[in-house]
Amino acid sequence: MDNEKKVVLVSGASSGIGKAIAEYLAAEGHKVYAGARSYREQTGSDHENLKKVYMDVTKTDIVDSLVDNIVKTEGRLDVLVNCAAVYTLGSVEDLCLDEYRQVIDTNLFGTLSVCKAAIPHMRRQKHGYIINLSSIAGVVPIPFHSPYVMSKFAIEGLTQSMSMELKDFGINVVMIEPGDHRDGSLKCRKVSKSASLDTSPYYKKFIKVSGKLEWEEANGSDPKGVGRLVAQIINRPRPALRYTIGKFEQKLSMIVKKFVPGRMFEKIIDDYYTKHNKLPDKFFTTLKES
Repeated sequence: MDNEKKVVLVSGASSGIGKAIAEYLAAEGHKVYAGARSYREQTGSDHENLKKVYMDVTKTDIVDSLVDNIVKTEGRLDVLVNCAAVYTLGSVEDLCLDEYRQVIDTNLFGTLSVCKAAIPHMRRQKHGYIINLSSIAGVVPIPFHSPYVMSKFAIEGLTQSMSMELKDFGINVVMIEPGDHRDGSLKCRKVSKSASLDTSPYYKKFIKVSGKLEWEEANGSDPKGVGRLVAQIINRPRPALRYTIGKFEQKLSMIVKKFVPGRMFEKIIDDYYTKHNKLPDKFFTTLKES
């Protein structure tokens, strides 16, 4: 199966990295089911190998039905790529528990739900690839990103546990840790209403970090590179457990973290996001309120 055209399901495929992966694999000749909440079953496609399907990863019945229908139609499911994710920004104090639950429900339990739907089919067919989108933020935390960071730290642990459980059944479990990409993700990020008010004790620092985040995305890598990486992974009989992709300084931060004391590393990251007085004024903006 290594170099054959594969049947692929990509979640979170309506925008950003998920869309880039789905389109790249379809162009490579793989049969791709691109799932997203914004899609409906009869939505058109820009490529003959790409079918857009409605997929809400927080609804187990919808996920199970979709995976079963793909296997029934195609006879197999070779590759699952979990990209569905949401963001809500704010300090731990400003964010409410429901905002944490919304992020965790999609990013972690949504990923888990799709994995659980796909695993029995892959186990029976004795092959498959499960690729979970983690993040560099799943190793190197970002201030005011705690719900997202929590979810990606958990994805790291989930992926490693699954890999050990499933390798005996011919299923390769992989995580990709992207840095910032020009994927439009900031348009999908929400901000806790309390965090966006100048009455918040964290407001000034929050605005600085928000400005840096906007700048990072505007100057990030092309998401097509992640699509290319996935295409390479699914043609390898024994891919690595993790792949990091992004700008040099972001990948370097993961290495530096291993060798410097915790408080020193914390200061490096804090300074990186807050001491950037040369950023243009247009980047010092608040993001969409939740």
